[in-house]
This record gives sequence, C-alpha cells and structure tokens, in this order.
Amino acid sequence: MIDELQTRADSNYNSLQASLRISAWHGIVSQFHYTWAHTLDVSSFGGAPQDSTNPNGDYGNSDFDTRHNFTAFFQYEVPSGERGPRWLTNGWTANSTFAFRSGLPFSLDAIGDWSGTGENLDRPHLIGNPYAGTSHQATSSGVYWFNPYAFAFPNPGSFGTFRRNQLYGPGFSDVDVSVVKTTRITERVRAQLRAELFNVFNRVNLGNPTFLGANLLIPAGPGVNFALPITSTNGEQFGLPGIGPGEPFNAQLAVKLIF
Repeated sequence: MIDELQTRADSNYNSLQASLRISAWHGIVSQFHYTWAHTLDVSSFGGAPQDSTNPNGDYGNSDFDTRHNFTAFFQYEVPSGERGPRWLTNGWTANSTFAFRSGLPFSLDAIGDWSGTGENLDRPHLIGNPYAGTSHQATSSGVYWFNPYAFAFPNPGSFGTFRRNQLYGPGFSDVDVSVVKTTRITERVRAQLRAELFNVFNRVNLGNPTFLGANLLIPAGPGVNFALPITSTNGEQFGLPGIGPGEPFNAQLAVKLIF
C-alpha cells in the first residue's frame, strides 16, 4: 500500500456578520442576518487549472463567493379574539421570509487550444468593459449578461490574462408570505390550514451563465465573438422547476392534521 499526501489548493475566507433577533415582542418574533464576505481559492471543486504548470495562476474568487447575503423572517401571532366564535378568531399566524444576495462569479473559456497544451481550458484576454452595451433586460431570446466583444482570444502558444471567476452573474431576491390558521379539534388533535405565497413580487431570478453554456466564447469569424444568453431561472439551473428558488410567483393551499 502506498500513501500519498499532496497539497491540492489554497483558500481563504473573510467576512463581517451581523444578526438582530426579536423574541416575543407584542406577538412578533423575527431575525435578521447580513453577511459581507469574500472567499478566494485556487480550485473550489477540484477542477483543472488553465495552466497545469502554474496552478496558483487560477487563484481568484471561489465558485461560491457571495459578497452580500441578507436573510430575514417575521412571525406574527395574531392576538386571540374576545368576540365571535373562538374556532374562527383564534389561532392565526402570519409569516414572511426574505432572501437577498449578490450574484455568484463565473469564468469564461476561450473555445480552442490556444496555448497548445492540449488541455482546452484557456481563458481569453479582457480588453474592454465586459458590461458595456448590456441592459440585463429579459428579451424573447434571453438575457445577454456580458459583452463578448470586450474579450480577445489569446495569441497561439500563450494563455489568456482573464482571471478565473472574474465576472459575477445575476443576484437573487425573494419574498415569501404565509398565513396559518390552527384549530384545536380535540385535546390531542389540531387542524392546520396554510396559505403560502412564493416570490410575492414575481422577481425574475436568472440563473448563472456558468451553468448555461454562456461561459463559452465562440469564435464566429475573424475578430468576432459569440456568447449564449441566459435562458433559465435560478431554480431551473439546479433542476428545480415549479415551486422553488427563482421560480415565478405561485401559491399553494394545504391542510395538516397534528396529533
């Protein structure tokens, strides 16, 4: 048996984290969390570097680097009513959750073996503003997140200077609301009615270009670059269509028996 010990990658993480909690204040329970962070590494999930003879050349933003992340939830227990039937006026609770975060980074690959190494992991040169001329507005063909003409392919026998994970994709925003009514049927059995609204403001949460093929710069001719648009939402890129993160506004009703 041969044991091998090797250094695979370096990483570091720095953050400022803040939390605020409110417990049982006039029937309100809530929490707020904010994180301002930056994480860097050589390889987030063990991927091969652009240049195998210089793995530290891939040191940059981690695949999961999220600079800003804010989450919160509210729960309000409606005071019991003194008038009217108790089964109707008691047991009401309103809830809401909030999630806002900045986009995740992604890299660009220059299609072809420009360096001549046979690894086909070359990145391009950045020669202009990668967001110039992009509105980030959805169209019938999708969203063109970056300007492909801000990049140039490397000279034969050389590597591109564009850093790993230098660009950032779309952010994420979601507000969910629910109303719950709990009614006691017997001493041990309760019925719970739930009305839940997801993505109340119908925010379009786009997926990251990395997962959709838009991370490839395709040479469509001399001096012409081509990049694919984003055509999927956050939930679809992770295989979660329907009710889930990034999906359009939707609602569901549920009945639960608790015993």
